[in-house]
Amino acid sequence: MKLKDINLKNIFILFVSTFIITSCESYFEDTDNSDPNAPLSIPINVALPSIELALIDSKGGLFSNFNTMFIQHVEGVERQWESFNKYDIQPVRFNQPWTQLYEKVFIELKAVKNEASTNGLNHYLGISKTLEAYTLMMVTDVFGDIPYTEAGLGQENSSPIYDSQSSVVYPAIKTLLTDAFTLFDSPAGTIAPGNDDVIYGGNITKWKLAAHSILARYYLHLGDNANALSEAKMGFTSRSDNMGFTYPGSGNDAPWYGFNTEREGDIEFHPTLRSIMQGLNDTDRLGVLGVTFNASHPYFTNNQREDLISYREIQFIIAETSTNPAEQHTAYLNGIRASFEEIGLSTTEYDAYVAQTSVNPGIGSLTMNHIMTQKYIGMFVQPEAFSDWRRTGIPSLTPVTGTSIPRRWYYPENEYLFNNNAPGRDDDLLFKRVGWDN
Repeated sequence: MKLKDINLKNIFILFVSTFIITSCESYFEDTDNSDPNAPLSIPINVALPSIELALIDSKGGLFSNFNTMFIQHVEGVERQWESFNKYDIQPVRFNQPWTQLYEKVFIELKAVKNEASTNGLNHYLGISKTLEAYTLMMVTDVFGDIPYTEAGLGQENSSPIYDSQSSVVYPAIKTLLTDAFTLFDSPAGTIAPGNDDVIYGGNITKWKLAAHSILARYYLHLGDNANALSEAKMGFTSRSDNMGFTYPGSGNDAPWYGFNTEREGDIEFHPTLRSIMQGLNDTDRLGVLGVTFNASHPYFTNNQREDLISYREIQFIIAETSTNPAEQHTAYLNGIRASFEEIGLSTTEYDAYVAQTSVNPGIGSLTMNHIMTQKYIGMFVQPEAFSDWRRTGIPSLTPVTGTSIPRRWYYPENEYLFNNNAPGRDDDLLFKRVGWDN
């Protein structure tokens, strides 16, 4: 498919969004003899955008809602979200994101990888492996051990084993990304990705930057600061490199906008984050972010951009891992500046904020608390902020109820019911650590 202008591209995007909502749903509910857990054979340039958008929808949806509620970016205040905010959550609540990622990402990626490998489509295969690596980390970081090596086999194995996060899943992430670099440096093959790639439009240079950036996050989780720093320096160099998608709106809306219009009043800005920002005289960012969550919210717009991983995150990784005070300081300020730009604020507002010694004590005087507090603010509603808090304990948070804050998700109810290899039920699982959270 060749799309030569923005209008045609928007039509294509609208089609893909509709495909995700309707076509995949009907496929997995098919009543014929097809296998609902096996890959669907569709053209690779139709499968790729539906996979990318399913992943982005999920990241900006319940992954953002739950993860950032736990770390007190947002607060559940009405209906069931008031209960969720108090950690009264049942495994059934995690059926939807699990199904979304396994059926609409992992299983469909298997089909794309098979076709790309069979036909020598190296760049499609590299993109698929990068997306798989990202999704694997996203899933294992909240669930821990997960089905992987036996997942997506359909009727051949309807009860896949749970693979160890530390010995199988995390090593697989690194292998996928290493393979992707080799594929990106190879000829594209007879067909190259283009506008069907809704993230980068087939720009392989950008995909390589994204793979390095994902690896930086990977090493950070494992406590390998040296490699995290090395990969971050090979990652994004500006906000224009961000790995994401700008929603077109007009019924194809960004996830938070959709939530705020359909569930207005259920979730609001958290008093903890408000207090931290007020203490730092962070009035300009607070004026954009800390207002009522509804259809008029200035950041949660219907055409909001949703990034899977961003330049500001990479700059904060450099600031956290660098042992060079000048490099650390520059990256720290770059991360803050990018967070101001992200929400539409100007250089003037950024300059006034970092002129405060409480925010910018100067080269050689930054502490981990400075860096992680600013990352906590700058990564507002980004699911990765949950990993940052688990790694560092910054900022110090008080549980809403009881003595502990959740550190992971329950396994979905459907796994307990239908997968014979699912771990046993554990009422305290929400408060236990995943493998790297040590």
